[in-house]
Amino acid sequence: MAQNEVQLAAGTRSNLLLLQNTTTKLERTQLRLATGNKINSALEGPAQFFAAKGLNQRAGDLNSLKDGIGQAISTIKSADTGITNIEKLVEQARGLTTQALGSLGTDASSVSLRNSLANQYNTLLRQIDRLAADSGYQGKNLLIGSGLTIDATSSSKAAVNALSGIGNAITTNVVSADKYKIAVTGDGAISGSSADIARAQTDRGISNLEINGFASTTNANYDSVIVKLSGGTGKDKTFTVSEGDQTVTQTFTNLDWQIAKSNGVDLRFSTKFTSGTVVSFNIDFEAIEDVPDTAGVGTSVIEKNVNLQLQVTNQNGEIITRDGLNLLGQGKLANGENAFAFDSGTARLTVDERQLLQSSKYNAAVGAAYGTGSNAIASININSITAVSADYNVSIAVVGTSFNYTENNFQTFSVVAHAVGSTSATVTVVVSVGATNSVENNFAALVDGQGASIAFNYGELKFTASAAAAAASEVSTTLTGVDFSIGAVAVHSAESFADNTVTSVNITITATSTSATFQYTDEFGGTASKTVTLSGFSNAAAIAVASLTFSVQGGLNSGAVFVLSLSANTLFQTTGQELNFKVRGEFTAERPIAFDVRKANTGGTAVLSTKQATDASDANNLAVQLNEANTSNVTVVSQNVQTNGQGLRLDFAQNGWNDRSDIDNAIKQLDAAKLSLRAASSNLSTNLNIIQTREDYTKEFSDVLTEGASKLVAADQNEEGANILTLQTRQQLGTISLSLANQAQQAILRLF
Repeated sequence: MAQNEVQLAAGTRSNLLLLQNTTTKLERTQLRLATGNKINSALEGPAQFFAAKGLNQRAGDLNSLKDGIGQAISTIKSADTGITNIEKLVEQARGLTTQALGSLGTDASSVSLRNSLANQYNTLLRQIDRLAADSGYQGKNLLIGSGLTIDATSSSKAAVNALSGIGNAITTNVVSADKYKIAVTGDGAISGSSADIARAQTDRGISNLEINGFASTTNANYDSVIVKLSGGTGKDKTFTVSEGDQTVTQTFTNLDWQIAKSNGVDLRFSTKFTSGTVVSFNIDFEAIEDVPDTAGVGTSVIEKNVNLQLQVTNQNGEIITRDGLNLLGQGKLANGENAFAFDSGTARLTVDERQLLQSSKYNAAVGAAYGTGSNAIASININSITAVSADYNVSIAVVGTSFNYTENNFQTFSVVAHAVGSTSATVTVVVSVGATNSVENNFAALVDGQGASIAFNYGELKFTASAAAAAASEVSTTLTGVDFSIGAVAVHSAESFADNTVTSVNITITATSTSATFQYTDEFGGTASKTVTLSGFSNAAAIAVASLTFSVQGGLNSGAVFVLSLSANTLFQTTGQELNFKVRGEFTAERPIAFDVRKANTGGTAVLSTKQATDASDANNLAVQLNEANTSNVTVVSQNVQTNGQGLRLDFAQNGWNDRSDIDNAIKQLDAAKLSLRAASSNLSTNLNIIQTREDYTKEFSDVLTEGASKLVAADQNEEGANILTLQTRQQLGTISLSLANQAQQAILRLF
């Protein structure tokens, strides 16, 4: 340090030092006032300085934690907001189930409404998942859980989808891993709802309504059968029968009814749809017209049942079956998606009604006869039916011979059975009318080389037969009446008499000595008359004409022509004569007969297996640090409020809500979901309260630390203010003193 070379007087130096000291103190006091601290460096007070610094650092750490705690609170609030709105969606879904329970009818409009409500329900569930997914905050979502998922394996899905008639195999609402064995049973035999059949018969005035057949392996369906009738009193009756997109229409005339009634047979409607469904019923005009209010007009719907079951069995042996024989609303197998809900999850399979039968396991079988002539067959048996290699359709054609006019039936029939399948076979058998209907006729090598034994109802068989109308010579043999004394009467011709029936003809002769009147009548209301001139004798008269022609008017035989051939000089008693004939019209075989033979099917099964698809993760859990050393913390576990089996366990609508049980199941799931949501909300609320409390504590404790640090180093502003005034005064006085001290030396200058 340089030595001050200027020698100051003692008074000056003393004043200078005092002024310097005052200035230093003044600067220090100004610093304290500017900073507010009495200790601004470790030199001024190491103990207080470092203690205050430690407190301030801790307070700063807590302030930083408080920001994180605030963000955690926002994350929890966003999740709680999501839960609140999900609860609203659950309430809306609950309203849909209430509406569905109010529409439990099996009519088309009720079913359609429930299907629509089920779709709306599914939409709400999807919105729940989307709302949960959108409730994240800064990369954390407290509503999607751990991310654990269980699903069916792709290989097992493929195995199930490989079954004919089954596709889109999936699992939903999976709670735990399981295995679901898929099996199809039933031979596809078709029937109709007994209640619907009884109602249709009553409402339409028809009888013996039958719905049967075998479901086609390629064109089957589960559609209801609709029978529509039009034609009022005294009018022809038109029946329109439909199934799915197929419709068959047939009109029965009053003449058809009169012929059937006269023959003592039933008018019958019978048709087979490509689905395999056979619909047949008897028609009675009088019964139809006796139906009150809707005589001759109306529509009946008959629910169709199919002997086909889709069974799903889980690994615990529990079985759920959807059955084509059940009524709608009672677990009926349906075209489209069918759901099978177990405690472990729901297996969902989409059914193609046209193909499903190919996956079924069933024995070979012979179906009942169908067609309007089906009553002609009493029983059908196929020898060694297990050898049948393909499905067959067998049609029966009948030709009548040797007509017996006493019994009004053919004595023998030539029956041709034609089988159409992978191979074709035609077998002809001559059937002789026996004493009973139990005689079986053997049709050898009809189906796959196997014989078919068929028993016929002989009384009905003639109505399925074809035969030409009786020739004049045949009709002549039926003549009965009073013998003539001379000459002969024969039938020359009989044309256009009613088909499929035998007409009894009566000709009454009223004669005088000069003329004879031939009056024609038949049992069906036909009339004709012919008068001829006679050459007289004492007790008889002779006719000179060779034939008499009668043109029938009225009745079933209106327009028929009946010609008698008379021998020359035939004598007629004046007391009158009566001739009776039986005339057989053409038999047109308008009543077809057929039956189906179905081969056995081995069926197939597959297993739908579920396993863990994704591992659980804590990535969405929220860890909240509550102190600067992280020795106190809270972990908010993410709650799964999605609809899946690991969350709310809300499954999508099962089976379109066709079944009440499916609606009830949805209600149970919704009620359980409400409790789950409340539990999740309570969990979040508890954590929120804890974290909010710690946020308040952290803020207050940080203030305490800051205050404590301030107490260690903070300056007293009043004191420091007084100090600076004092020091400023001292500084001014020191300056004056220094000036005075310098004046003594300045007096020396005056000496010069």
